[in-house]
Amino acid sequence: MSQLIKNAKLQWNDQGEPIAERFDDLYFSTNDGLAESQYVFIEQNRLEQNWQACTSPFYVIAETGFGSGLNFLATWQVFKTWLANNPHHILKRLYFISFEKYPLSQDDLTSAHQRWPQLQEFTQQLQKQYPNAVGGCHRQEFAITGDAMIVLDLWLGDIKDTLPNLHYPPQGLVDSWFLDGFAPSKNPEMWNQTLYQNMAKCTKHNGTLATFTAAGDVRRGLAQAGFNISKVKGYGKKREMITGQFMRKVPADSQTSWHSRTLGQLTDKAQQGVVIVGGGIATAATALALAKRGIEVTIVCKDSELALGASGNRQGGFYPLLNANHDPLSQFYSQAFGLAKNCYEQHINKDPANGSLCGVLQLAHNNQQAKRHQRLLEKDLFPSELVVQVDSEQANKLAGVAIDKACLYYPQGGWISPKCMTHALIQQAKQHSLITVKNNISIAKIKPVGDHWAVCGNSEEIVCSALILANGHNLTKFEQTSQLPLYATAGQVSHLPETSLSSPLKTVLCYQGYITPSHNSQHCIGASFNRDISSQALDSETQQENLGKLIADTQQQPWSESFNNAPLAGKVGVRMSVKDHLPMVGNVPNYVNTTIDYHDLRKGKPASVYGLAPQYPGLYMIAGLGSRGICSAPLLSEVLVAQLTNEPQPLSQPMLNQLSPNRYWIKQLKQGKSLPLPRAPEQQDV
Repeated sequence: MSQLIKNAKLQWNDQGEPIAERFDDLYFSTNDGLAESQYVFIEQNRLEQNWQACTSPFYVIAETGFGSGLNFLATWQVFKTWLANNPHHILKRLYFISFEKYPLSQDDLTSAHQRWPQLQEFTQQLQKQYPNAVGGCHRQEFAITGDAMIVLDLWLGDIKDTLPNLHYPPQGLVDSWFLDGFAPSKNPEMWNQTLYQNMAKCTKHNGTLATFTAAGDVRRGLAQAGFNISKVKGYGKKREMITGQFMRKVPADSQTSWHSRTLGQLTDKAQQGVVIVGGGIATAATALALAKRGIEVTIVCKDSELALGASGNRQGGFYPLLNANHDPLSQFYSQAFGLAKNCYEQHINKDPANGSLCGVLQLAHNNQQAKRHQRLLEKDLFPSELVVQVDSEQANKLAGVAIDKACLYYPQGGWISPKCMTHALIQQAKQHSLITVKNNISIAKIKPVGDHWAVCGNSEEIVCSALILANGHNLTKFEQTSQLPLYATAGQVSHLPETSLSSPLKTVLCYQGYITPSHNSQHCIGASFNRDISSQALDSETQQENLGKLIADTQQQPWSESFNNAPLAGKVGVRMSVKDHLPMVGNVPNYVNTTIDYHDLRKGKPASVYGLAPQYPGLYMIAGLGSRGICSAPLLSEVLVAQLTNEPQPLSQPMLNQLSPNRYWIKQLKQGKSLPLPRAPEQQDV
């Protein structure tokens, strides 16, 4: 999904209403757009009646054409009122999935919202979290009450590409459709049989739809896709519109057999005990995602407190990993960055010790890197709000110190304290559900106990219905995980006392390493990268290497050379990495059974021939975050918890496949190679 996203071009009529130049059509009714939205989509989908009858903690609406967000805002307003009248109802999370090819710019969105002052409490929040114009899904959460929220999944890109890649289970995902967008006569490219068939694939049995049009082609196309169509009175002077109900006859599933994910582990209220093994930012983000859904969590940590491992650094650079090809790596991190920024910003605003969104300058430290930067800029895939080139004079002004080179600038980036943020996320989680932290637990092994799992350590067994491994480089120490293609990397971060020349530094500066602005009179620089090393001892030679890279890449500027006599101080964090730099999230795969069940995959047989991927039921993992866990942890936690609760995924099915923990094994088999015999796990407590 690497398509180029361009903002809509608007004209404004005499009434101050936006018109899309490309489609020569209004975004909303000239009469009363809000009233029309409420009548056509909310009333005709019988949303309040459906919510009342809902027996699930979440409900899913999908929309074609986000536009100004009016339908979303109207639904948010009605859902908030409904929740106030039904405070004890099981339904607490409303998902609003919307597809948009040409998103409004931030300024145009704000201007359009001026027409609805009665929605101001909602429009201001939407404007604050409105995403960058980058392809893919952008998840935004909006709290309504302490335990209820509306979640907007805004998919940017052509719906011909985005909707077919939506993840959905065999029973369907969508409860109600808002079939919107510009009129069929203005936008025939969208209104077609392919759209209706793709809608049907992911709609639940008895799912509803409503649309403002009554065009015959639309009625016939929807009926052919499996919707029972009715014509009802249109809004205002409009004579007719369409409503429909879907009748599912056969199951449909977006997953391929070898990258399948076990769904709905925590849909049963009686099965909500979850244990997370770990203690860093991935653990905290996952605990928060579970807690927001009312799920109780026990964290089992080997250390005396949380965030003493790789997440124990004082400061880490925070910005997206982008490239000119916008490959899966770039796609994943461009989406992960936006969700992480929204997650962290509230904590930064409360306490500056958690971080600072001060911007990030990225130097081209050699000719090869300079060419990469140039290619990225020439492709023009990313908006200036996300990344832009600045000349040497601008770089000096932004940095506050002499850079004297053109740089890439990430204005929304900055630095995060993973240690402080880990604790902040745990405290936030405790506001939603019971979070128990067990420290100083050395785990000898994990084992299945019936349909549960037991964590065995310190002469006790902790039993749970779902076990999540998020324990970094220790994850492969168990029998069930020992075959995973992960490797440890040690990274040393140096702590440097600020000098009179370095203290003006205002942004994070990235080169072969990175340096952060001074916080509590100290800078952080790093980090080294030592593969297959798990020693956590500080090394003076490594500190000199870190300093050497800084001084060389900043062209021996006096401010960087002022660190030359800094004493040895810092921290070594051991991270878990993957060869393709993408993390792994989902079920822990069963290696032995994979070698048996998929043995002849190398012969080129199709996915339909094979059963679902062999896995350990109830055992899950988040691993391979490498040096970018700050950016990826919030999105990965949403992916895993959505899987556990059977809720909408914030990533496409192809991207979920890219994050599958068994992807290397499948790739190796498909290349005609055999998998090696299992190796014995290391025998040590973790």
